[in-house]
Parts: sequence; structure tokens; C-alpha cells
Amino acid sequence: MFKTLLGALGTNSTEVETELFTPGVQPGQPIQGVIRMRCRDRPVRINGVAVELITRAEREYDDGEQLLDTAFAQLPVFGPFELLPGQPLEGRFELLTPWETPITFYNGRHLPGTAVAVRTRVDVDGGFDAADTDPIGVGALPPQHVLLAAVESWGFALRHADVEVGRVDRIPHQLPFFQEIEFGPSPRLPGLNQLEVTFLADPHGMYVVLEADKRAMMFAPGRDVQDAIRVDFASFEQVDWVEVIGQRLHLLAR
Repeated sequence: MFKTLLGALGTNSTEVETELFTPGVQPGQPIQGVIRMRCRDRPVRINGVAVELITRAEREYDDGEQLLDTAFAQLPVFGPFELLPGQPLEGRFELLTPWETPITFYNGRHLPGTAVAVRTRVDVDGGFDAADTDPIGVGALPPQHVLLAAVESWGFALRHADVEVGRVDRIPHQLPFFQEIEFGPSPRLPGLNQLEVTFLADPHGMYVVLEADKRAMMFAPGRDVQDAIRVDFASFEQVDWVEVIGQRLHLLAR
């Protein structure tokens, strides 16, 4: 459906439509689509049209936190050009999804708290910048699916996921944010109040960061504990990940 770019050069005559051919992807896969533009009553000078991925990320401040639409993976599509009445234009695109893109689906379930969308940006001459946003599903990679299932097999119940602006200490990654997938406590490991899992993937593998809230004991205060595992995509099927995750969780719970 065409959407009017409200306020473009003081008129409502310019419209844009973005159609995604791939409504769902996995990290590292391309998103394909087409952008169509038209105007009704007078020519409009367009400096450029681009697509980008966005996600909603938390930024922490001293006095609280704020949710921000954070853009990543930008791609110019076409422009500059003059859009003329009765002469619509369209441009196809293929936007590669970064390996660290937050996932929004796992095991047929939406991960509450995380959303990813394709945003079309239109730079109109005169300083006006319009945007059209289309949500897209990002499914877990097979190794991510296996690791999350291994965590659930130890009794941790999936709660929600969020994206945080910042860096993970001592782990290389490219994007200015990271996703945390939160699980509630497990009766099998009562020493842990909750567990958060972060995936930081690249073309060859991924880091799996396990961060747990350790329960306070009689002579020890509660604290956060962390561990990280490197997973090789080429050999991950040869590993018993339920056993490996269990060993790491028991170490965190000590």
C-alpha cells in the first residue's frame, strides 16, 4: 500500500510503497524487496532513497533508561532524481542482514520484547526526510536454536528478550548493541535466580554469553556471574550441547 510522505515540500503529493519479498530471514541472509514511488500534482526532487534495519534498544542513563529506535545495516537504493507526476519509479534492493541481528522468533514462538523492521528513508530536496517502516521476522539460526533448547532442557523457562545499547566485555562484535534472551529460574539449579543468553555471531561461528543472577547464600551475597562459549558452525552438530550447557551452568551456580 502506498503511504503519503506527509509534509514533503509542503504538499502531500509524494507517496512511497515498500514491498518485502522475504518477510522472514535468519541472521546473515539477504532481505529482498522493491520500493515504488509516485507523485500526483507537481515534480519533487529526491536526493536519495535508502533502506536500513532498525530495532528498539534500551539505553541506560544515570537516572533511568530510554527505548530508542536504533538503525543498522543501511543500503542506498537509488537517487538523486526528479519524481514527475504520472511517471512512477521503482527500485529493487537486497539488504544483507548482519550476523548479529537480534532474533525475534525461536521454535515457532515470537520472542516478546524484541522487534526488527526494514525502514525506507526518502531524502527530499529542501531538508525533508521521510520514513516508511515494515516489520520483518528474524528466526534463530540452527546453532542458536540448539543452544536455546539446551538451556530449556535444564528447566529454565523463556521469559522475554530485549536489546541493549553497549558492548559485551571481552567479546568482539560489530553492532553497537546486543540482545539478551532472559529465562526464569530452574528448579534443577536453585542457586541461580535467572539466566540471560546473548548470541554474538559471525560467518564462522558465534559466542554464546551466559550471564546469571546468583542467589545470595548464608555467607555470600548475591551477584552476577558470566561465562562465554565459542561455537563453531562447521562442527556444532558433533557436540552434545545439553551436556556442555549443563556443565557451564553448574559452574555458574557454585
